[in-house]
Amino acid sequence: MTGNILQSGTHIARTDTKQMPDGTYEAQVFVRLSREPESAETFIPAGIHPDEPSALQAAQARAQRALDEHEF
Repeated sequence: MTGNILQSGTHIARTDTKQMPDGTYEAQVFVRLSREPESAETFIPAGIHPDEPSALQAAQARAQRALDEHEF
């Protein structure tokens, strides 16, 4: 896992990146309520990026937005 986990109250957002076959990176965010198991995560795509650092930055920004807006 390349990302991290953010928590705000009862919401958890986990970020990650996935290398695509063409060498780009997909920024990924997974959100859930803290009382739910990891298998209950909801996937939020955060775009395709040319490198892993920019994908991770986009995922972290999207995760923060999900927490701020209580998306789960």
